[in-house]
Amino acid sequence: RIRINTVRMDPRSTPLVLRPLSRPEGMQGLSSLPGLARRSHALVAVIVGFFNRVRRRPLGALRDLGRWLSGPILNRVVVAWERRDLPRFGRLRLEEWLTDQRGGRWPVQFVNSGFVQRGLSRYTADWGPLYRALSGTESAVLLRGDVVQERLDASTLARGVPLAPGEMLEVARSGAPLPGGRGETLTLTSRPSSDLGLAPNLLGGGPLLLLDGKVVLNGGAEGFGHAFLRQGAPRTVIGSDGRFLWLATLEGADDEGPTLQETALA
Repeated sequence: RIRINTVRMDPRSTPLVLRPLSRPEGMQGLSSLPGLARRSHALVAVIVGFFNRVRRRPLGALRDLGRWLSGPILNRVVVAWERRDLPRFGRLRLEEWLTDQRGGRWPVQFVNSGFVQRGLSRYTADWGPLYRALSGTESAVLLRGDVVQERLDASTLARGVPLAPGEMLEVARSGAPLPGGRGETLTLTSRPSSDLGLAPNLLGGGPLLLLDGKVVLNGGAEGFGHAFLRQGAPRTVIGSDGRFLWLATLEGADDEGPTLQETALA
């Protein structure tokens, strides 16, 4: 047995608007859902997206009024929407790269993300007022605008580097090469894999359950492990039937809750 709670609304005709909730202190750390809802004067709030609860880091896409608070990972599904419109769904990647003064191109893997991998990752003041190293082998360049202000070593990053609006920290991990010397120009280019990434508001989650009324669950395509796909757990679902936006929660009445396949069928 599954206990289901739902809220539906037509954002095209109601005075209510859908907004992502985030901590004003930055992307690191945890807050309670009731606390976030009260702070934003929300009438209805649900937990969506992914984060590492132990390390307190974001692991999915979050875009608010055109700003990437945290970038997408692993080609996972996102829900994207315009104000006063129904949401759209699909998998998304964000392609970014830096171009140096000699025309060299340096791929940037992630933006304001707690997903730690070898290569370059970009952090801005939306991450929080301070960046502190997330792994033991990091170096970085700090840019203001597109000009390198300084190069930073692992010990400096371990102590923490302040991030002000207009600044950008490019972090290299696991021995990845780091572009730019002091005073050099690095030009950032950012391009989403689809127009979903151009929407002003966006939330990452996954895996995608339904599309055009058909079950399309394929967790492996979004980097989810077999154990996660098989386990039962409470679920949050955002969807649209072409007329309404639906917010739903599902929990087991007698056990831990539905699997993802059971959620799709429910």
